[in-house]
Amino acid sequence: MHNAPLTLRTGRWRGLALCQAVCLAALFSPLTSQAGLFEDDEARRAILELRQQRKLDAESADARLQALSTQVEQLKRSLLDMNAQIEQLRGEVASQRGNVELLQRDASELQRKQKDAQSAFDERVSKLEPQSLTVDGKTFLADADEKRAFDDAIARLRAADFAGGAAALNAFLKRYPQTGYAESAQYWLGNAHYGLRDYKEAIKAFRALTERAPDHLRTPEAMLSIANCQSELKDSDAARRTLEQLVRQHPQTEAAQAARDRLLLLAPAKAPARKGK
Repeated sequence: MHNAPLTLRTGRWRGLALCQAVCLAALFSPLTSQAGLFEDDEARRAILELRQQRKLDAESADARLQALSTQVEQLKRSLLDMNAQIEQLRGEVASQRGNVELLQRDASELQRKQKDAQSAFDERVSKLEPQSLTVDGKTFLADADEKRAFDDAIARLRAADFAGGAAALNAFLKRYPQTGYAESAQYWLGNAHYGLRDYKEAIKAFRALTERAPDHLRTPEAMLSIANCQSELKDSDAARRTLEQLVRQHPQTEAAQAARDRLLLLAPAKAPARKGK
């Protein structure tokens, strides 16, 4: 056997080599198939895991969406409740505004009534309490009836009712003998008689003033009126004496200036007749 030809030994080795190659091929072929199987399983697991993750993500998104939807619904309900509360508050504010306006009207009405009551009270008090008056430069106290009686008499004179004015002034002086209107009443009484052309009564009234109050504001005018009455009675000498007395006693008055002018117009006083020797 050791002595077999070289060709035979070479062929045998080749056969052995071929056999070994086939065996190796057969050996490694299942390993390659198994590796391919392993790779497919990994891919499937990865796909399954990816699908599972997507499912979980989708479920999580749905849950969040559901939660958001719930919150939105809650917000809607809250807004509706707030709108309802706002409308209720508006109604209450409108009601309160109406109540305030009503209270304001009631307060205004109450103030008006209080003012009317105060005015009525003041009027009643004014009738009872004397008032301080200043007439023709003289200040004195007079009650409401006294003032009203004097004003009524003067109103008659202004209406040219000289007879009614004279009667009213005479009645006034009798009713209020101590009145502060006394001097003014005498002055206007003289004017009333002058308007009636009753010059003697006019002189009496004017002299009652000049003798009672020689420094009264109306006294110069009363003296000038006396001179006018004396002129109407054709008593020029008496008129001259009265005018001269007015100029002496009240030289700075307008009545005195008028007296000076009238003195120039009066005829000179007659000289007393001489007695026979």
